[in-house]
Amino acid sequence: MTTMTQQLQKRLVAAAVDLFEECKQQPPTVRVEIPADPKYGDYGTNLAMQLAPVVKDGPLRIAEKLKTALGHVPGITTVEVVPPGFINFRVESAWWQQQPATILKEGKNYGAVNQGKGQRVILEFISANPTGPMTLANGRGGFAGDAVANVLAAAGYKPFREYYVNDIGGQVEKLTESVIRRSFQAQGINVDYPGDLYQGEYVKDIARKLNLQQYKLKSNDLKSRIKGRVVAMMVRDLQRVAAKKLGIKFNRWFRESELYTAKLDEKVLSLLRQRGYVYEQAGATWFKSTAFGDDKDRVLVKSDGEKTYFFSDIALRWSRFNRRRFDREILFLGADHHGYVTRLKAAVEALGFPGRLDVPLVQFVRLLKDGQEVKVSKRAGTFVTIEELIDEVGLDASRFFFLMHAANTHMDFDLDLAKEKSEKNPVYYVQYAHARICSILKKTRGLPRRPSQPLNEPVSLQLIKQLLRLPELVEEVAMAYDVHKLPFYSLDLATAFHTFYDQVRVIDRGTVNPRALEVIQATKLVLAKTLTLMGVNAPEKM
Repeated sequence: MTTMTQQLQKRLVAAAVDLFEECKQQPPTVRVEIPADPKYGDYGTNLAMQLAPVVKDGPLRIAEKLKTALGHVPGITTVEVVPPGFINFRVESAWWQQQPATILKEGKNYGAVNQGKGQRVILEFISANPTGPMTLANGRGGFAGDAVANVLAAAGYKPFREYYVNDIGGQVEKLTESVIRRSFQAQGINVDYPGDLYQGEYVKDIARKLNLQQYKLKSNDLKSRIKGRVVAMMVRDLQRVAAKKLGIKFNRWFRESELYTAKLDEKVLSLLRQRGYVYEQAGATWFKSTAFGDDKDRVLVKSDGEKTYFFSDIALRWSRFNRRRFDREILFLGADHHGYVTRLKAAVEALGFPGRLDVPLVQFVRLLKDGQEVKVSKRAGTFVTIEELIDEVGLDASRFFFLMHAANTHMDFDLDLAKEKSEKNPVYYVQYAHARICSILKKTRGLPRRPSQPLNEPVSLQLIKQLLRLPELVEEVAMAYDVHKLPFYSLDLATAFHTFYDQVRVIDRGTVNPRALEVIQATKLVLAKTLTLMGVNAPEKM
C-alpha cells in the first residue's frame, strides 16, 4: 500500500529533479508531514525552503514552480503555497473514505514497508554479565531492543537477536569466589566475606545447588573446577528470565570464550598491526584509537598478558561483520558506557567497517511506590530485579511503561499506576480500546447492513488519519530506533477511537453502519499490529 505521504514524496522529488539542475546529481530528501493545525491542510512540506540555498532562489518562487510541476496528484483537491515557502495539500473526502477498506485489504501486512530491502541487522541488547540477576535497566534495554527488532522486521530488514555472554574475566572469577565462600559459611567454616564480592540470596542458592562439600579441594583448585558450572547455572537462569519472563526469544547466545576458541583475537591483532593501528608500550599492547577521534589510545593486552574486554569487543565486531556477514549492528549499552562508544566505533572503522555500528544508550530507572523509591531486593541484595517487577505488575504493563520513555532519558517507573486496572493506566486504556472493538464486532454478527453512506463527521476523519500513520511510523522507528513513539501512537489511536465511538453509531436500531464498521475493523487491525510491535498483548476481553 502506497501512503499519501509516499506518493507526495515521490512526486515532489520528480518535480525537483525536472526543475533544477542541482537536483539531478543529488535528488533531495523530502519530508512530508501532517501540519499541527488543520487550517494549513492535511499534509505539508518545506522542500522549497530546503532547496533555496541549493538552487539560489527564493523559497516562495521555488514553491510556486514545484506546485506547477506537480500537476494533478490523485486524491489531492488543492495545493497551496504559503509564506515563507511551505506547500500545503488538502485531500479529497472520497480518498479518506476509501482508506479503511484499503487497510483491511492489506490485512496483517498493513504497516509493512521495504525500507531495509533484506539487509541483515544484528542486535545485541541486555547482555548482562552472568554474575547476577537482570536489573531494571537490563529489562529496559531488553524491551527496547526487542521492539526495535520487531519494527526492523516490519520495515523489510532481517533482524537477528543475540545475547553476548561475558563468560571469562575478572567478574566471573569474583562470582566463583563468592560462591565458594558462601558454601564454606554454610558448612560452618569461619571465612570472611568482603564487601566487593557479590551479595544476595542467589549466590547462596548456587552454592547449595553445587553441593561443594563433595569437592575435597583447596580454594584455588576448587575455583578452577567449578567456574564453568557456576557460569552455566547463571546463564540458564538468564535464559529462563529472558524467555519466560521478558518474552524475548534470542536467535543465539554467544559466549566471549568462543572468540578465543576460534582464535579471532590473533586474527584481529594481526590485522590491526598490519594496518599500523597497534603498538607496544610498557609491556602492554595498545590500539591507536586516537587515529579515529578517541581522546586516548586503549589497551588491548595488559602487561601481565591479560586481554581486555575491549579487545574481546573488537574481535566480536570482526566476527559479526566479516565472518557472519551482517550488514549492520545495533548495540544497546547502558548510559554509564557512553565513554565506550567512541573507542568502539574507532575499532570498527579500523577493521574496515565504518558507519556500520549504531549504539543507542539506555538510561537508568527508578522504581517508585507510594511516591518513594524502592531499592532493596531479597534475591539480588542491592537492587530490584526485572523479574520481580514483572511478577508484580505483569509483562504487558512492564513493556508498555518502559517503552513509553525514550531509552536515552531517565525514567521513574510508577509501580502503583502500572498495577491500576482503569483508564488511568495507559496500557489498560489502549488494550481496553482493542477489547471494546472486539465486543462491538461480536454484536454486529448477523445484523443487517444499512445502505452505505460517507462518514462526514470530523471524528471519523481524525481516526482515519491516525490509522494511516502506521507505515510512516514504522519507517521512522526503523531509522532512529525511537520505539517510545509506538506506545504514544497507540494512545493517540485509542483516544481517536473512543471519541469516534462516542459520536458515531456503529449499530443503530438493529442495523449496522457499514462505513463505521469498516473503520473500527481497520482500527482493531492497526491497534493489534502496534501492540504486537511493542510485544504487548491485544486482548479480546477485559
